[in-house]
Amino acid sequence: MRTLMVAALMLASAGVGSTEMAWGATGLHDCGTRIDATSATGWCRGTGTFSMDVTCADGSIEHAGTVYIREGYGTVGASCFNHPRAAHIVVKS
Repeated sequence: MRTLMVAALMLASAGVGSTEMAWGATGLHDCGTRIDATSATGWCRGTGTFSMDVTCADGSIEHAGTVYIREGYGTVGASCFNHPRAAHIVVKS
């Protein structure tokens, strides 16, 4: 399993990270994450399987469910009991 990090850009009210590159042979592209006050959302387009891991302020890691998409768009979400610090897409092979 490869883990690809998507940088989280922290803004005053939210964090947004995204990328325009393709994720290798998986067929996923335009993947990104968004961090809000207590949760994070991740997305990808294309064909493949992915999930998201969120690192919370207390050091815990929350795992989003796994999504399979075929020539489409998919989203995942996860929440922290406190503020999320980072989120990254986990591409499944």
